[in-house]
Amino acid sequence: MIRIETKYITKEIDVINYRQRVFKSLRILTNDNTLSVKVSSIISSFLKDLIAQKHQLTIQTNVIMQQEVGKKIQLIVQDNAKQFTLPPPSLYVHFLSIEKIDNHYLITVEQEFSAREFKLVLSVYNEKSRDELLEEVQSKNNDLEASLADLKKANDSKARMQGELIVGRNIQLSMVPTDFPSNSFIDVHGILVPAREVGGDFYDFQFINDKYFYFVVGDVSGKGVPAALLMAQTKSLLRSSAINETSTSEIVSHVNSEIAKDNKNNMFITVFLALLDLETGMLTYTNAGHNPSYIINNENMRRLEELHGPVVGALEGFNYKEKSIQLKPADIVFAYTDGVTEAQNQSHQLYSDERLTTLLSTVTNSSVKDINDTVVKDIGEFELGSEQADDITVLSIKYHQSSDTKGSFSISNSFNEKLALTQKVEEYLLKQKVPTSAIHKTQIILDEILSNTINYSFSSTVTPLINVSLKVDSSEICIKIIDNGTAFNPLEKEDPNVALSLDERQVGGLGIFIIKNLVEELSYERFDNKNCLRLLQKI
Repeated sequence: MIRIETKYITKEIDVINYRQRVFKSLRILTNDNTLSVKVSSIISSFLKDLIAQKHQLTIQTNVIMQQEVGKKIQLIVQDNAKQFTLPPPSLYVHFLSIEKIDNHYLITVEQEFSAREFKLVLSVYNEKSRDELLEEVQSKNNDLEASLADLKKANDSKARMQGELIVGRNIQLSMVPTDFPSNSFIDVHGILVPAREVGGDFYDFQFINDKYFYFVVGDVSGKGVPAALLMAQTKSLLRSSAINETSTSEIVSHVNSEIAKDNKNNMFITVFLALLDLETGMLTYTNAGHNPSYIINNENMRRLEELHGPVVGALEGFNYKEKSIQLKPADIVFAYTDGVTEAQNQSHQLYSDERLTTLLSTVTNSSVKDINDTVVKDIGEFELGSEQADDITVLSIKYHQSSDTKGSFSISNSFNEKLALTQKVEEYLLKQKVPTSAIHKTQIILDEILSNTINYSFSSTVTPLINVSLKVDSSEICIKIIDNGTAFNPLEKEDPNVALSLDERQVGGLGIFIIKNLVEELSYERFDNKNCLRLLQKI
């Protein structure tokens, strides 16, 4: 058995710093960010409850090793001056237990790890914390100088703490939008219920170039003014980056590097960020250590389980991933923070992912506002009699395929789906009163491009997707075809010499040559790892 340096927990800031140590240590041992956040939150919440009962805590850490292999970590929580009366919480984490033995608590984490991992954990666990974020960010937030000056002048410690809570809450609530759009494309609604101690939850959204709808939900570690200020900085960086960037992975990667290079307090942010193409319904998103969001509709419900990187602010230079999925009309995206699933009742039971999933399955026909109201109300009933420990944030977006003169259709790499798409396009163009001769040209164009895309573009694509959108006016049809296959620019193909016989011509190029003669304009670009062809056909 190896004994590690004893830690002293006497006030709330000690709990926050200790949570950071536990999170980083578990992240090394388990390589599971979500589980590490959950376990560190459970431990810190329990310690916070003990501090609220005026306990002065010492935590002795023992590491059980067998033949250079770590087997478990034991945390012995003691108060030599006062008896413990708080019962251990009920837990639903398989390798974590909390027991009360005589007048101490034994917290056990059962996890095998190597001697190398133990050395890494030891350096993280014994790293001294620094609580200077408030001093450093004051110069970056001139609009908060008056409020912060009031805090400095406060002589009474209780008044000082209350003033900080008020400033933090004002910062937080002033930074979330409350004017929710509702139009032919989307309905939006969000709720943020701040905890008494003020955390760093936030949500945000904006339209970009009348084409994309950007939205994000995030949670900053820590409490009070430091968390609120980091939240404001992160929200502003994300919003400004999204204006000129259509890749969610690039947005999050850029903001992560900006936060990480000056992150002296080792605070971090979990983020779910998405861009919705309003014309096509294509949703591209990046999850950075955040809770999984849901896609809800009348037929089924889907949890977006994939993580695309660690929490923001942890690793400078990390390149995040992204994923794209096709939304159908009436699909609802439901995003939230861990204050929802980690809400606790008087028996210290968690609200849980399971309860949230069950509740959402009963509201699939509801409006976005009703869904959010139902979730927040159910959490309140669950917590009844216990204090809200963390911010609660929910954001819902319902997608409508606009009924204007744009037609949007999506298929995978299937010829049967291609056939069905061409029939839908014909029906759509007939409703727009497009002449039959022009419809015939459109069918030729789509048949040639879609056949080539299905045959040659998806050899290395896990989830092939082709989107076709059309916009009709009195004199022309604008056609846009986007696929997530291998990069290929058909315009680079040299036109065939049609004066030669078939035997003399080089193979390929005839199809795009025919298309060029059927349209007025034709262009290609590669963006967001997708091929995009734009065609302008005269009617």
